[in-house]
Amino acid sequence: MQEAKKRIAFLATGGTIASVRGPEGLRPAFTEKEILKLVPEISKLAEIEGSLIMNIDSSNMQPEDWVNIARAVEKVLWEFDGVVVSHGTDTMAYTAAALTYMLTYLKKPVVLTGAQKSISEEKSDARRNLIDAVRVAASGRPGVFVVFDGKVIFGDRASKIKTASFDAFWSINAPFAGRMDGDFIEWNEEALKTEGERIKKVWDVLSKKAPISPEDAATRPAALFDQLDPRVLLVKLYPGIEPEVLLFAKERGYHSVLIESFGAGGVTFREPRNLLPAIRELINSGITVAVTTQVLFEGVDLELYEVGKKALEAGAISTGTDTREAALAKLMLRCI
Repeated sequence: MQEAKKRIAFLATGGTIASVRGPEGLRPAFTEKEILKLVPEISKLAEIEGSLIMNIDSSNMQPEDWVNIARAVEKVLWEFDGVVVSHGTDTMAYTAAALTYMLTYLKKPVVLTGAQKSISEEKSDARRNLIDAVRVAASGRPGVFVVFDGKVIFGDRASKIKTASFDAFWSINAPFAGRMDGDFIEWNEEALKTEGERIKKVWDVLSKKAPISPEDAATRPAALFDQLDPRVLLVKLYPGIEPEVLLFAKERGYHSVLIESFGAGGVTFREPRNLLPAIRELINSGITVAVTTQVLFEGVDLELYEVGKKALEAGAISTGTDTREAALAKLMLRCI
């Protein structure tokens, strides 16, 4: 007896995958129906139902859009076995990290994918990525994943590392959740367990902000946490940066500052551009100051060097091995 096909919701948001060439360059235009029509093989894998949430270049994606996407995903999860979200690659990692935390106690697969070339172009990566994404969404494995170029990446561990090549995304400071092997998915069971436990700790923090009983959480495909405040200032350090740049956050009413430090957590304290007094002033004003790194791999250790330890002593918080995208999402959700 043939197993019934899984029901997968396809939510389109635009991006390169949906783009056409116009007089001013590529712009999103294809609807979800047009995208699905160009990949008829998908209908053999699952029963697909699509909808168009928005049709934008992901460089125009806003935190408020993450909320709308999260709400749309939570809504369809009640009826479908999994969800595929097509998304532009430029800010996909930010959206994936936000959804990882906003869809607390998630019990079904939510997969983000896109392409480096439009689905209408010859030799596009769109078809492969969509087919792989549907396979992962139909797998029953709970979690938010980015599926790209045959890789399955935990949503808050993904970062875009190339602007044009098909292998555009990588997993930062964690193994891949899995890899595609033809028609099959090779899951990394140990990574799924370890990363799942790590993400659950974030959910537990968020659940205290919007209390939900264990009984209620158990009956939902996901408990949505959509209390997001985008007033976070991301500051990339460079030789010569002035302390006043950090103090802009206080002037404009930001609740958090994320510092992209040098190396393992280097924050300038040499005069005449000592950043430590500005950090203390921000913290004394009730503003959270967190430190990530400009370096892609291996994270922050503020205990290692004097230039990190002094920032720690001033009250800054280390984001550890979090990606920049994940740290920013956590700050917007006020869970750091």
